[in-house]
Amino acid sequence: MGLKPQNDFTTTTLNTAINWARSNSMWPMPFGVACCAIEMMASLMSKYDASRFGSEVLKFAPRQSDLLIVSGRISLKMMPVLLRIWEQMPEPKWCISMGACASSGGVFDTYTLIQGIDQFIPVDVYIPGCPPRPEAFIDALMTVQAKAAKGQAKSQEYTVKEGAV
Repeated sequence: MGLKPQNDFTTTTLNTAINWARSNSMWPMPFGVACCAIEMMASLMSKYDASRFGSEVLKFAPRQSDLLIVSGRISLKMMPVLLRIWEQMPEPKWCISMGACASSGGVFDTYTLIQGIDQFIPVDVYIPGCPPRPEAFIDALMTVQAKAAKGQAKSQEYTVKEGAV
């Protein structure tokens, strides 16, 4: 009454297996500087549970992260720090712009704030709202996972402008 071995087998390519592993083990690097960061933290709590997507390990070390989450307003003085973090992350890497401030400057249309981080960093997913809901963060995370599973990364198509900041 033992188990009979089946003659079934699965084939795949190495790239497909690697992309599947990448998509199911995202290690986010949070860069939260305002109220959007509170919503990002809420999405990691038990009610929304981002850990079921393999993204519960927040890494505050850019060299160990593959997903940058920018949440909040970014000033001109913070942009070089954010660029340094982005450049230290290994390829392939993805970026989520969380909230109106990171995506477009929000209601803060002043000379001291960046009017959208996509001027300096390639953004894969924008999350609208002020502040956005944790459900929107989970949806963005699933969108980035789908891109990773297909092997798509905007960072590979984009170069940072020299002397931009």
